[in-house]
Amino acid sequence: MISPGGVLCYSKNFFDEIKIREEIVAGFLSAISDFAEEIKGGKIKTLNFGNFNLIYSYSDEFDFIFVIVADKGDIEREIRPKVEIMKSEFIGRYRSFLKEWTGNISVFEEFDEFVEKNIIIPPKILIMGVKGVGKKTIMDLFSGEVFLDIDDDLNVIPEKIIFLSKLEDIKQCIIKEIDMEELAYNTVRYKTLLNSVDVIIIITNSTDSNLLQTRILFSRIKHRAPRADFYLLANYQDQEDAAFEPRKIEEALNLRTYGFSAIKSGSKKKIMYVINDILRITVKKKFDAG
Repeated sequence: MISPGGVLCYSKNFFDEIKIREEIVAGFLSAISDFAEEIKGGKIKTLNFGNFNLIYSYSDEFDFIFVIVADKGDIEREIRPKVEIMKSEFIGRYRSFLKEWTGNISVFEEFDEFVEKNIIIPPKILIMGVKGVGKKTIMDLFSGEVFLDIDDDLNVIPEKIIFLSKLEDIKQCIIKEIDMEELAYNTVRYKTLLNSVDVIIIITNSTDSNLLQTRILFSRIKHRAPRADFYLLANYQDQEDAAFEPRKIEEALNLRTYGFSAIKSGSKKKIMYVINDILRITVKKKFDAG
């Protein structure tokens, strides 16, 4: 949150690995906003950069600017309500204090708790595979209700919100599911979906014929999902006479592979381990690259 004159009064960086000089950034964002109004361009709603987007909102009551910095692939319609929620809560909570504010920002530190619970944008994971590889069984391992999301391309995609406890900064993620053949041969139709997911987990039944089919379909998809990291879940590892072991599958497809059996005891615990491990790797990879 930026006060009049470009003074940073509150900020929250969810990931300590990213180091920025927040006061300088706040001054820049305020100056850009002032410039836009000076040239009669109106108030800035969104600023787009190469690797991220900034979503603006304004409080006319106190002339404050509220900004969320989001990944370039995050959909604005999902972020915009979070900016408005943050603004509404901040003004409502501190209104009496702001009326006589002298510049002391320490009182805003306890706002972290609200932001951590309500503002972070959950990573999106897409699970895909052809028929018969166990997609539905695996989706059923995740607790919670299935929702039907309609994306910007008017595709209806089933999804679940999954709560996490093993990652310090990520408390939940969104799991979506789709048929791999449908996606591979209609990538243009699913452009919004492919541009918005952070992780794609390909499920196979670990047999020779399915691995060949998966390789072909993967080749059609991999360049259409520019921000996603790909992983492979080798299901049916309980069928030892037919299933290739994960190490060999990983070497053949050049994708990090997790062995799995959706029907074995402990499969719910194992799939949550896989999700946590994948998110940990993906987040670290993006920080290292950025």
